[in-house]
Amino acid sequence: MSIKDGRTTAGFGGLESCGRIWLCPVCAAKIRVRRGDQIAEGVARHLDNGGSAWFVTVTLPHEKGDALKDSFEVLTKAWRYVKNGRAYQDDKDRFGILGDIKAVEVTHGQNGWHPHAHILVLTSRGLEFDEMCAWAARLDARWAKGLARNGWPSGKPGVRMTLIPVEKGKGIAAYVAKVQEKGLGNEIARADMKDATSGNRTPFQILADFGNGGLADDLELWWEFEAATAGKSAIRWSPGLWAKLMPDEEFGTEEEIAAEDEGGQTIAVLTPWTWRRISEVDGADIMVLEAVEASGWEGLLRTLIRLRISASGVYTPEEWATPNEVELDSV
Repeated sequence: MSIKDGRTTAGFGGLESCGRIWLCPVCAAKIRVRRGDQIAEGVARHLDNGGSAWFVTVTLPHEKGDALKDSFEVLTKAWRYVKNGRAYQDDKDRFGILGDIKAVEVTHGQNGWHPHAHILVLTSRGLEFDEMCAWAARLDARWAKGLARNGWPSGKPGVRMTLIPVEKGKGIAAYVAKVQEKGLGNEIARADMKDATSGNRTPFQILADFGNGGLADDLELWWEFEAATAGKSAIRWSPGLWAKLMPDEEFGTEEEIAAEDEGGQTIAVLTPWTWRRISEVDGADIMVLEAVEASGWEGLLRTLIRLRISASGVYTPEEWATPNEVELDSV
């Protein structure tokens, strides 16, 4: 556990990770935070260098009986249709398109599964209002045609696709570069921390509801989500864009990001059997982290006592490094 960057943010280190951005709440949070940081940094650099960015959202009509695998595939293929062919090449030349960053999100509600995508499109220059309107109309028309070509209803204009400029000006640091809260990086990357609205649920909300209520319907929804997202990218930079924006930074795989420790100041070292006891008590891991953030070592010990978990397997970093001070056998 550590406290990092002057902020009381505690985390666990030395744990095994799976790196599954769609399915693991713990790994998803770590990966999406990093991806959000990268997106915010890359876009901020681009804007500082005189470029422009555009926030595009594409969606598709959906009904309760639609299988997520089918609608997910249509979402992917329809956007691929938008970017393929002569029309998009003309747009690249006409509007100075450099590339895009695409993030896919999924919610479920009364009308079934609702996959949609947020795409940041970066251009080398700003666009006049009439240019922006012409470009939006061309994208919308190709998106509608892409849906239809894949056997899907084209939906309503103004709903199936939207395009808004990312404006540089007042508050740009909070909007673009500050990803700990409600920045642009989080808007693109952090599907894990969003709450669905109007009776809809995110997949992790479905998972939490199953954990709390044990409903078979929620389990079936989760299994469907698990199968539909297998092998699918959650966040993707178009080829060559990373090298243009972040040539001095390492991208990192999802597995590498998930496996990284938080760093910072080590507060305590736990034996394996102590960690097992914490993981067995519902909500104990969150309680421990909140206690460390509030009161450090003392908060950790008080919380373990309150949870009736022995503190004999908890050591200071100095004790852990001292020969014959650590007892690794369970009690």
